[in-house]
Amino acid sequence: MQNIPLIAALEGTQHKVSTDWFAIMAMLKTREMSDDDIHNVYNELCAGLRVTTRGVTLSKLSADELNHQIIKQSENKDILI
Repeated sequence: MQNIPLIAALEGTQHKVSTDWFAIMAMLKTREMSDDDIHNVYNELCAGLRVTTRGVTLSKLSADELNHQIIKQSENKDILI
């Protein structure tokens, strides 16, 4: 499994955060999810599906969303070229 950028939302809230697969995988293991189920979640995310499990909804961060985040983060910083 490779690390992929993700968007995570807690069930019952509108709050979303960007995270990555390795952080989510560690969280799922602490919530006693089996390795087979973790692989299934990973495969579904890589296929572009939205997955809800263990109180969190996950989706893969698209390239457009990732570029927008990078631009947004760099707007507040001085960039020297």
